[in-house]
Amino acid sequence: MRNSVKSILEEIGAMMSGHFIPYHKAALTVAAVVVLLFSLVFSHSTVFEGRIAVIDLDGSKYSTELIHKINSSPYIEVTRVLRTPVNPGVLTAHDENIGVLYIPKGLEKSLKTGLRSVRLGYFADNSNGAQNAEVLQNLNELIPELGAEIGAERIAAWVPGAEQVEATLSPMQLKSRHLFNPTNASTTATSIAFVYFFSSLTYGLTTLMVIGRLKITGAWEKQVLTRGPFALMARIVPYAFFYTTGITLVSALLIVFGQLRFDGNYIAYVPSLFMTGLALGWLALILAWGTNNPGEGASRMVFLVPPGFIMGGATMAVGYLPLWAFYGSHLFPLVWQYRFFRDFALRGQSTGEMLPTYGAYLLFLTVIAAVITLLHQRARKGLVVEAT
Repeated sequence: MRNSVKSILEEIGAMMSGHFIPYHKAALTVAAVVVLLFSLVFSHSTVFEGRIAVIDLDGSKYSTELIHKINSSPYIEVTRVLRTPVNPGVLTAHDENIGVLYIPKGLEKSLKTGLRSVRLGYFADNSNGAQNAEVLQNLNELIPELGAEIGAERIAAWVPGAEQVEATLSPMQLKSRHLFNPTNASTTATSIAFVYFFSSLTYGLTTLMVIGRLKITGAWEKQVLTRGPFALMARIVPYAFFYTTGITLVSALLIVFGQLRFDGNYIAYVPSLFMTGLALGWLALILAWGTNNPGEGASRMVFLVPPGFIMGGATMAVGYLPLWAFYGSHLFPLVWQYRFFRDFALRGQSTGEMLPTYGAYLLFLTVIAAVITLLHQRARKGLVVEAT
């Protein structure tokens, strides 16, 4: 225990010495700057006023009314209306529009006579599929609804009552409700995801340098290998503390001012942050074990944080992952942290419901600690052999 306390105090001294990364300041600064920046840049996590162009070959009164109704949608902004055929690729070039709506000739005539259905076309710029999601959904709801209004007038003469008309046109409907983030607030999705990501990048960079720093300062053989593996792992505790503190302070401010939705018990959530700090720090020790200077350890960042950000559900749906990749992704601590955040903050899971996940995370930490213990014993034996 005494060796562990000594190691913790030594790391705090190194942190505040001015010769290494001042992580106690960086943890707070990075989290605050990132949440401020992304909260300003992203007002929502969905595309509002998605810019589209319209090729209107009908040029009728009804097609003009249709364009105005589409433009009034909060998710769509009609930027241009053309009366002649144009290559959709030209209209979407340079991100000018995210799609092109095609209205065929004879639209109004076909709707009035009712002799045949009219099919409108939409050319979606799929170079970024996410940006077209709301536009496509809105068009798929709006166009059939406007068409049903015309059909209702036609059959109202022989079907009594508005409800019967609706039942004839739409015998079965689907009404959807968005759970957990109904307003698509970016703070609950994009901004907080980047807070965890950039905070973890700074944290990982700092802890990856610990092994190299201990070796070039001569503390590796004199202190680390003589005090035991638990004293080495204890060196990560102050970093994990400031990692937890930085994210918690920023999250608390967002929650107080109503920008961040957190339905669960934050006190029960805090241990997951500290555990993620330990997991990232201990994995950094393993990754940097064979390094001889801090820069060499920092170069291995790509193996520590980015994979967890990519596969943790912050940038893509977890459902895209094959089964083996889904389970394999849990080798990266950030995957666990995003999972804890979604369950606690968004879904409002209780502490009791999260105990199995906490148990699995503790098992993961135990495995990492066991690996560090084996590496430490092997390094200590090597030191003894060299001495003899």
